[in-house]
Amino acid sequence: MRRTRADNKEATLERIRQAAVDLFAAHDYDEVTMGAVARGAGISDATLFRYVEAKLDLLTLAYGDQFDELLSSIDEADARRLLAADALTGALQRDRILAIYEQRCEFYLRHPVNGALYLAQGFNERNPARARNIAQGDRTIRLVGAIIEDGQQAGQLLASVVARDVAQNCHGIYMHEIQRTAVRGFSPETIWPRVRARLLAQLDPLVPDQIG
Repeated sequence: MRRTRADNKEATLERIRQAAVDLFAAHDYDEVTMGAVARGAGISDATLFRYVEAKLDLLTLAYGDQFDELLSSIDEADARRLLAADALTGALQRDRILAIYEQRCEFYLRHPVNGALYLAQGFNERNPARARNIAQGDRTIRLVGAIIEDGQQAGQLLASVVARDVAQNCHGIYMHEIQRTAVRGFSPETIWPRVRARLLAQLDPLVPDQIG
């Protein structure tokens, strides 16, 4: 079958994406060059610049699909956790939320420097893929909000709080700890204990048997 121009462009973009994935998996952002990505994709520098304008675009290209896959994996793991539960309790709902952010922290730990930079692109108004970054954060916020609402409707979680507000606070904790890791000189390996402690401070008061 004859390949069309669109097919060729898509194939080239995929080679670029895979080269970026490989390089950012092995090197910090500052160590990766546009030329190295072009060579990895088997194209010229000039061809690369016809597809991406800046190195940050390559980071977004490398991480965007991976992060969508992570979020789908989180959805599936949460569904399995719910099905396997012996009883539906407030503690279960809290633990479902903890598991979501533990998975996100594990993904960050694959390459902390690049992972933190990718997440920060949601705040970069010049990022052409900013909407995708924001949508990925919103996807987790919606899931956490739905878990809290389910728990409230079942009488398992405190009903006097706004579920989405709590979900946004949880996500803010995660984002803050990611960004302050380098700023404060924390070891990336401490990310989950730090996030977990702050999430528990947010969530435990919502679980009736945790109050008092």
